[in-house]
Amino acid sequence: MNIVEKKLSDLKPYSNNPRKNDNAVKPVMESIRQFGFKVPLVIDSNGVIACGHTRYKAAKKLKLSTVPCIIASDLNEEQIKAFRLADNKVAESAEWDFDLLSLELDDILEIDMSDFGFKSLHTDYDLESVESDPQKLEIIDERDPSCQHNCFENQDLMQFPCTGFYGIPEMQATQTTGDKMLRFMDWKEVGDPENYIAHFYYDDYKFISAWREPNKYINRLREFKAVISPDFSLYTDFPKALQILSCYRRQWCAAYWQYMGIDVIPDVVWGDRDTFDFCFDGIPKHSTVAVSTVGVKNDKNWNNKLDSLFKAGYDEMLNRLEPTTILFYGDMIDDLEGNIIRIPSYYEEKRKILNERVKEKRG
Repeated sequence: MNIVEKKLSDLKPYSNNPRKNDNAVKPVMESIRQFGFKVPLVIDSNGVIACGHTRYKAAKKLKLSTVPCIIASDLNEEQIKAFRLADNKVAESAEWDFDLLSLELDDILEIDMSDFGFKSLHTDYDLESVESDPQKLEIIDERDPSCQHNCFENQDLMQFPCTGFYGIPEMQATQTTGDKMLRFMDWKEVGDPENYIAHFYYDDYKFISAWREPNKYINRLREFKAVISPDFSLYTDFPKALQILSCYRRQWCAAYWQYMGIDVIPDVVWGDRDTFDFCFDGIPKHSTVAVSTVGVKNDKNWNNKLDSLFKAGYDEMLNRLEPTTILFYGDMIDDLEGNIIRIPSYYEEKRKILNERVKEKRG
């Protein structure tokens, strides 16, 4: 198979091409820009494109002078027509394995995959649609009257005793422990939720509706052995106002769920040392607590300095809260003290399954 460079001006799109591809041009342009022109066009002996119309349009917009091509001189006119249709049609038969896709996207830290059509992780989606069909994530419409009460940040629904300068709601201690955790969005995957602790250690956009519509999931949450309070992000590059709001939302949900009769385990999360002034507010002493490195240790900026910062926050938690048990979800770091129950993350479990599949295939 010979790949030759052809002038873009010498190539001709097929006039009866039935494939509408204008929406795909921009992500293909971005792919060529970032990774190079890695997939040649297929043309006939007259320079008419058989496969690669989208790449051709992207190349024109990028003002490329030449592109790599394969000349299908071994195919007659009918075979070229059939090949052109078959090449487009077979792609429609493929489906995403969304668990594997999540793993792959999770490992890509320095490339913005939204440039290629993947959903941004910072868009708010409705949790119910994620649970029912993860392929159809529906954006929440803020104009929906059902969302209007949230302009009061749930204050019209319930107010709780607060602690600290910022008035973060207090919750009660619990001694519930366990080593079986399940992402709340995967509640349909098990037949015995009463044996699991539900957690929210995944992207905020997947569980923001638990805050916006706090009554919507009460009955479902009650089915679990316990629930870890939602892990609203507290990244070090967040403005302090957003960090405080994340703590407030976490603690309000925890207090409300407890009020509704649910066993809630406090999630403890911190950022830099400045967050120590408020990130532990409202969390009871002498309780089981939960911490996680998910979304933290896979950060592209993770290094020994952040490792030390995580340990500083962890030690501060031990001193302030004196927890009886620590449910540690995700990758451990060295030299942590306390009564720790280490629980593998969802991605660890998936990678383990993948590795087992690979071993089976290799015999």
